[in-house]
Formats: sequence, C-alpha cells, structure tokens
Amino acid sequence: MTSALPYVHGVPHLGNFAGSVLPAELYHRYLDLRGVKNEFICGGDVHGTPLELEALERGEDPRDIKDRQNKKVKEAYESLDVDFSIFSDTHSEYNRKQTHEMFEELYCKGLIRQKQQTMPYCLDDERFLPDRYIEGECPECGGLARGDQCDDCGKLMDPEDIIDPECQICEGNNIEFRDTKHLFLDLTEYKDELKEWIEEESPVPDNMESQVLHDIEEAEDRSITRDQDWGFDVPVERVNERIEEEGLDVEKLDPEVYDGKVLYVWFDAPIGYIGFTRELLDDDEEWRQHWNKDAEVTYSIGKDNTIFHTVIFPTMLLGASNDDIEYSLPDYEFIQQYLMWEEGAFSKSRNRGVFIDEAVQHYPADYWRFYIAKMLPTDHDTNFAWKDFESEINNVLNDTVGNFVNRTLSLSDKWFDGEVPVGELTEKDRETVEEAETLAEDYIEAFENKELSEALEHAVGLARLGDQYLSSEEPWNNEDRREETIHVALQIIRALGVTLYPFTPNTSERIAEMLNADIHTSEGVDELLDPMLGGLEPGHELGERKILFEKIDVSEHIDDQEKEEEEEPSDNVFNMETVSFEDFQDMDMRVGEVISVEDHSNADRLYKVRIDVGETVLQTCAGLKNHYSEDELEGKQVVVLANLEPTELRGETSECMMLAAEDEEENVSLLTPDTEMEKGSSIK
Repeated sequence: MTSALPYVHGVPHLGNFAGSVLPAELYHRYLDLRGVKNEFICGGDVHGTPLELEALERGEDPRDIKDRQNKKVKEAYESLDVDFSIFSDTHSEYNRKQTHEMFEELYCKGLIRQKQQTMPYCLDDERFLPDRYIEGECPECGGLARGDQCDDCGKLMDPEDIIDPECQICEGNNIEFRDTKHLFLDLTEYKDELKEWIEEESPVPDNMESQVLHDIEEAEDRSITRDQDWGFDVPVERVNERIEEEGLDVEKLDPEVYDGKVLYVWFDAPIGYIGFTRELLDDDEEWRQHWNKDAEVTYSIGKDNTIFHTVIFPTMLLGASNDDIEYSLPDYEFIQQYLMWEEGAFSKSRNRGVFIDEAVQHYPADYWRFYIAKMLPTDHDTNFAWKDFESEINNVLNDTVGNFVNRTLSLSDKWFDGEVPVGELTEKDRETVEEAETLAEDYIEAFENKELSEALEHAVGLARLGDQYLSSEEPWNNEDRREETIHVALQIIRALGVTLYPFTPNTSERIAEMLNADIHTSEGVDELLDPMLGGLEPGHELGERKILFEKIDVSEHIDDQEKEEEEEPSDNVFNMETVSFEDFQDMDMRVGEVISVEDHSNADRLYKVRIDVGETVLQTCAGLKNHYSEDELEGKQVVVLANLEPTELRGETSECMMLAAEDEEENVSLLTPDTEMEKGSSIK
C-alpha cells in the first residue's frame, strides 16, 4: 500500500487525510485482518522550490528544515492512529540510489532526451528561476502566477507570459529569458501498453477511467530537471560509464551542462515508494518481491495527482524494467475527490478548516476516522460540516454502536457474572446469526471491491442488527430467553469489534479487552473467518466493561468559525468580496467590432487583435488560438473593457480586454450582444 507523499510545508488538514492517507490506511488494516502480508509505505515529499526558498529566507540548510517538518507531518498522522510500516522522506539515501538506478535505465534506453528551454534568469542573483522562484500577474485573470501556473485560475502558462515577473530570492524585477538545456522524459513510448492496462485491468475507479485514457492520449515529453541546488543531482558519470562500457547508441551527458541542475521533484517523489521499501527492508533483495510483476501494489491518491500516478510513474516503471526486475503496474488506485470545508476549500493561510494537530486536541482519533471514512469523497467532492460531524458521532457511533455494546455487556454482568452464557439457539437466534454472517460477507466484498465507506456501513449494520435483536427479544422481560439472547449478542459484538478495526482501531481494541479476546493481525490468520462469529465459547470469562464513547457538542467550534468569518470574510461565500457601484461605473465597457486579427510574433498561443470601439481603435493580445480561428473573429461584435491600463505582452501593446465566459472544461465563449449594436455602445 502506498499513499501519495504529503508535501511537508505545514501540518496536514483533514482534507489531506481523506484525500490519500485514510483510504490506504483502511485497506492496509483490512489486509492485516485477513492475515495478508503487506506494507504501508509513505514519507514526506521534501524536494522542490518551496522548501529551498524557505531555507534561503531563514539562512538554514534545507535538510534541517525538512527533518523538522517531516517529523511534524509524521506525528500528525500518527496522532490519528495511522499505522505506517515506514514514513521516510524523499531525500533519503535509499531513494537517491533508487532514483539514480531508474534514471540510468531510462536514459540508456533512449527514453530521456535533452531539449532546450527558454527560462527566466535573474541578472542580480545570476541564476535561473524555476517554478516558484518567479511570481507575477497572470495574463489571463490577473491573479497570482507562480512559475508555469496561476494559483487563482489554475491556467498553465509559459513563464515568459507572466506580467511584471518578480524574483522571489531578491524580490527584484531584473529578469531576462535565456536558453538553457534540460532533460525530458518521453511519455509517448508506452501509450498502447498503458491504454491496455487501463481498459483490461481496470486499475482506476470507473468515474476516472475516461479522464485517465484522455491523459494517456494527450501525454507528451515532460521536463525532469531544474536549475536549482536542492534535490538529487543528475547521475552524469555513472550514465556515461555505462554508455561507454556497453557501446550504447545514446548521446553522453555533458557534465558542464548538468552541473547545478537537479532532478525535478516529481521525478523522484513517486520513486520514493520504492526507495522507502528498500529502506524498510534494509536494502535486502526482499524489496524486489514487493515491486516486481508478481506483487500486488495499491496506490491511494487525490484527483490532482492522477496524471502522475496513471501516466508518468507507470511510464517510468515500464521504461526502468530490466533483467533484474520487471516493475509492477498498480493493481488498483484509490483516486479521491476533495473533502471540502463547509463547501469551500481547506486553507492553512486563511486558517480555514480543521487541521490534524487541532483535531486530536478536541476529540479522539476514532471519532475523526469514523466520520471521515463515512464521508470519503470517492465519486464527488464532499463537505465537512460541524453539525453533521456531531450527528454522526452522537447518533451512530454513540447511540447505535456504543449503546448496543454497553447494553449487552451490562446485562451479561448482571445475569451471568461476566461470562458467556450457555444457550440452546432457536430458529430466530440462528436467523439472526445468519444475518450477521451475511453482513460480514458483504463487508468483505465491499473491501475487495475497494468500496470503503460501504464496508463501514456493513460494520455498523452489525450494531443495528444486534440492537434490534435485543429489543425484539426483550430478555429483561423474558427470563427463559436470556441465555440464548445474550450469547448471540456477544458473538455479534465480537464481529462488530473485528469489522470496525480498520476504521476505529482504538475502539476495536477496547471492545476486544471487554470481551477478553484478541484481534489478530498477524500473517496467515484470517480474523474475518477464523472465526469471527462463534469465537466466544460458553463459559468464556469477559473483561471489565467500560463506556466506549461520549456525546459531543460542537457549538463552540461553530461559534469560533462564525467569529473568524466575521473578522475575515471567506472566499468560499459568494459575493463576500464586493466592489462599490462607483467602482463599477469607472469601468468603461463597450460594444466593439474586431477589424483585424493576426498571430502574435512572440507567443504561440496569442492573437494580436484590433477592435473598433467607436471613438478609436484599440489593440489587445488575446489567448484565443485554441478557441477561435482568425476568420471567426474578424467582423465579430464583442464586449470590451476599453479603459484598461495599457501593458506590454511579449513585446506587443495590449490596451483593452475582450470579455469571455469559461466553464470547468475550459470551453471559452466571447460575450457578444444578441442583436447588432452600434460600435462604441456602452455596457450598463
């Protein structure tokens, strides 16, 4: 089992927990119950520009920061009883070794090639500015553009398109664009194999299959090196030695070109799964058994990591396979949507949401595990809400599960001195036992089908069944039915404790203690069949009864949340950030007519468009090449913001903006009047 590696920039929140770690944790503990040998592999993703920038700002070594931060992340997840087999970090020597071995194999097979890129270069710092080292204004929406993507609208872009770019080292603007050489991974070589894997093996949820096939089809070369210091070096010497020794028809790497470059964070991060396995097993040959073609490998990721785990990393695994090891493609990938915070996004910077270090201070880990397991965003985004959390804990975990266990054990203490009674089961009793066995079988089937929330429902179903059975039999009113009723109810508690184990391990252990029984998670012992029902023999002495849960009141958290929203309006509430009517009046929006369209001389995706707005002709640079042909634009009436402050985009003046609508699938439609209007007509 692997879980997407958390970046160690801060304490993870419950959305991070739901998105990747919890599904892996649940399936790992389920396999333990079944007696299946398995390892749960995870660790911190510590390379990349954010941590290096933080180190520069603090004047520290990145290694010291990553050690502190990785420890915090590990402790946060472990406070929720996450049972990692290992939690390492991507800067480990084991991962360096694995990364260099896979790079060597990929390069020597011709799957990594050198290309030239034009990248931002700070003249003051005398260095290139990869990724988040450069920030500025997004040319599409005016938001914060970092490296090759806008944080606000999510658009991918060429760093050259960023408006007013700023170096994040010196905060200066003395930037020019220079050519530099980088290495690119070929993502086209194994497209047929990947499509066949998706279509025949069904390793991804049904709702993600079409997207994955689209990503495979659209995949091209991807850069795997960066101009920075923090990360793994490019293993030039070992690659060149192999090329020479084996007489390979592959161009050698130039040591001077790759001095000062490192492998990109998203090259070595997924390799960490294998590197950490080698670390766990002390680099013994046994690690290969976990990653060869006969191994069963399951990933757990969020939807934002889909392309890396279904296209890029599988390509690397196929390309790096050799006579020593044929790497296994994943048998299944849990791909979660997002757990949202009250219909918005979790945000550390805005102090919005529940973060793990805070969560465990308020309520026990099992409360959070239970609720989030029920809310897993498997098919669509789901919302965390305090009142819903309270309802599930009080009405289900406490009133259904806790009440059934407490009632049964209390009656057992009262009538049978804390021992399992002897009883001659009636047809009704046997029917109840069969229903419990069916729920247990459904539980197993749900887990095998990777339907984790459904498996939890079957576990809770055992408590509902037992509670209904007690109520219908009324042993407090039917003395002659007490032995049989309590005997059956205790067997159901035994099954309940076992099936809840992946979800609420602490609760299950406490149930086991009260039953004076064990929950076996050792290899070769199938706790779900060996036996789960009927495991408590007549005369078996029970343990000490304890209260499992307490009801909660979340009003304090709701009050705190409302105060925070009053102090700092959240951007997840529509129309909270308003403009005045006077500000709106200052915007001069008009009907304009496109009179000419031509290619931008310095940008492949831009048109240079001239628009007649009545009193004058204005020019704009518009990213519409993927949406409109020149012929479709010429003569078109459009809505124009005519008093935009002029700027320069890649050497061309842009002095207005055409208004357009864009949907989630990035379809673009220019806003136009529904009838022919006079050029220059005001938009009011």
